[in-house]
Amino acid sequence: MAKLLIFDDNPDYGGHQIMAAYAIEGLLEHSDWDLLGLVHGGNTKNRNRWEQIRAASVDWAQRFQIENSPTESVKFNAVRRYWKPQARRQLKARIDAFAPDAILVIQGNIEQGSALFTLIPQLSCPVVSYIPVPHRHAEMGAKLGALRDLTCQHLYGQPDGFITISETLADMLKRYGAHGRIEVVPNGIDLQRFESKGTRAEACQQYEIPESGFHWAQIGRIEFKQKGQDLTLKHFAQRQQNHPDEHLIFVGSGPDAEALLTAMQGIPQVYHIPWVDEVGRVFPALDALILPSRYEGVPLVMLEALANGIPVMASDRDGMIDWLPAEWRFDRQDGKAFVKSMDLLRSTGPEWKSSLQERVFETCSLPVFKKVFHSALGTWL
Repeated sequence: MAKLLIFDDNPDYGGHQIMAAYAIEGLLEHSDWDLLGLVHGGNTKNRNRWEQIRAASVDWAQRFQIENSPTESVKFNAVRRYWKPQARRQLKARIDAFAPDAILVIQGNIEQGSALFTLIPQLSCPVVSYIPVPHRHAEMGAKLGALRDLTCQHLYGQPDGFITISETLADMLKRYGAHGRIEVVPNGIDLQRFESKGTRAEACQQYEIPESGFHWAQIGRIEFKQKGQDLTLKHFAQRQQNHPDEHLIFVGSGPDAEALLTAMQGIPQVYHIPWVDEVGRVFPALDALILPSRYEGVPLVMLEALANGIPVMASDRDGMIDWLPAEWRFDRQDGKAFVKSMDLLRSTGPEWKSSLQERVFETCSLPVFKKVFHSALGTWL
C-alpha cells in the first residue's frame, strides 16, 4: 500500500486549496493509499475542510491522518525558510517517521510551501508540486515582486515534477526552469449545482436587475490591480451612448469594493451585488461575462459561466488562452481591443457557446477532475 504525504503550510486560504481538497477526495476514492496531511495549524478553513473529508467515511478516517505543519509560508519564504532550522528538522523527522512513497506540495505560488524543498536532497521519494498559479511575483503585481522573483527563481527546478491546470501554464513552468514531468489536470466544477438554477425573470427580480436588455457581468473578488473592475467600468461607460440596451453587473466583495461603488455613481445601468455563496443563482440573469484579469490560472467562474452557456471575454493570457476563441480575448492595456471584443462577442453565433459548454461538461466535472488527478499523481508512485 502506497503512502502519500500532502504538505500545505500556507496560512491563507485560496482557490487552489479548494481544488486540492477535491483532489484529496479523489485520491481516497480511487486508491487505497494512506495519506498524511501536514497543514498550517492557523488555517482553520483549510484544516476544517480536510477534517470534513476525513469524517466522510470510516475508511477515509483510517487512511487520512492530519497534523499541523511545523513550518509556515511567509513572504520572501525562499530566504526566510532557512531562519527556523528547528522547524525544518521537525518536518524532516515527521517525513522520515511516515516514510512516504511520494510527497505532494500544495502551492498557491512557487514561494509557498518551499520550506519542504530544502529537504529534497535528503529525501528518497519524489516531491511533486500542485501549482495552479505558477506566475512570477512581478507579473502578479506583488510588492517588491522583482526582488522576490530573484530569490525564487531556483525553486522551479527543485521538485521532481509538477501538476498544473492548463497547457499554457505548463509552458510557463518550463520557461521558468521546471524540469521533469509536468502533468496537466484541468480544474473541475460541481455541475450539479446548475441543474435547478431558476429563470432569468426570477434572477432579475431577486437581484433587482431589469429583465430586458443585454447584461454584461464581472464576478469575483473586487481588486482593481488583479481583477480590473475599474477597466470594465471605464470601457462600459464609454460605449453606453451607442449601446443603450446594455447593463453591467458586478458581483463580489473585496478591498476595492468601496472605490468601485463610488466610481459607479452617475453611470446609469450599472449594478452591484455583494458576494453570494451560490453564484449559480445569478447566471440566469446574465448574457456575457467579462474577466479583464492581470493574471489568472484557469478561473472557476469562467468554467461555470461556460457550463451555463454564457460566453466569456477575457484578457489574452493564462488559462483563458486554452479555453476562449481569439475573438473573445484582448490585451487588457488596449482599450480599443477591449471594446472590440465586446462587439465580437455580441455578434458570435450560438455554435461557440454550445461547443464550449459541451467541452466543460466532458472535461471539467468534479468526478473527471478527481479521477484524472489521481492518475496523474500515480505516475510518480
